[in-house]
Amino acid sequence: MGREISILVQPRCLLLFIVLSIFLIFAFLGTKREEEKSTVEEEHEITHRVYLDVDIDGQHVDSLNFHGKHATFCLQTAGEKGKVANGKALLYKGTPFHRIVSGFMIQGGDIIHGDGRGSESIYGGTFPDESFKIKHSHAGVVSMANPGPDSNGSQFFITTVKTSWLDGEHVVFGKVIQGMDIVYMIEGGAGTYSGKPRKKVIIADSGEIPKGKWDEEK
Repeated sequence: MGREISILVQPRCLLLFIVLSIFLIFAFLGTKREEEKSTVEEEHEITHRVYLDVDIDGQHVDSLNFHGKHATFCLQTAGEKGKVANGKALLYKGTPFHRIVSGFMIQGGDIIHGDGRGSESIYGGTFPDESFKIKHSHAGVVSMANPGPDSNGSQFFITTVKTSWLDGEHVVFGKVIQGMDIVYMIEGGAGTYSGKPRKKVIIADSGEIPKGKWDEEK
């Protein structure tokens, strides 16, 4: 035992141990820097600003305003791109938030059936995923709802918490800038753990806010 201990304290072994320790420290710091670099979130490119007026059980509560970069969503708030196959306008007005999960998100945008089974974009059918650089890093993120890769349509959801497990699965295209209290009111008043709403939450009106009025409160 004494012989083994004396070997460990040999100058050459001690020097090797120090060099190895320094190498491991630098390797760890390099990895950490790369992780920090990869978690830097891309800022929203603000190209549109829209509003959704919301009714809960027939009572008007207020408007949600959010901005982002997705023309598909913005055109469907205004109904500027015709109709779907069943004759309904490509418009969010009159459609429900059909899925409201407590502690997670509120989901709407089914302009075909109103229950989550339908989704159609301004391109007809669905369209591919775009960039995943913007993350689900906080409450108020507006993101495309989809059943799988490259299957985006008209459905969307608004988060009520950070939902980082959705990164790389759903395309974030905007964030709420006014009306998060309404989002929480919807979640708290109509949300369930199953997602089936306890109250009827309807988008009573929707549209795009002209750029010249972005600084004004609606």
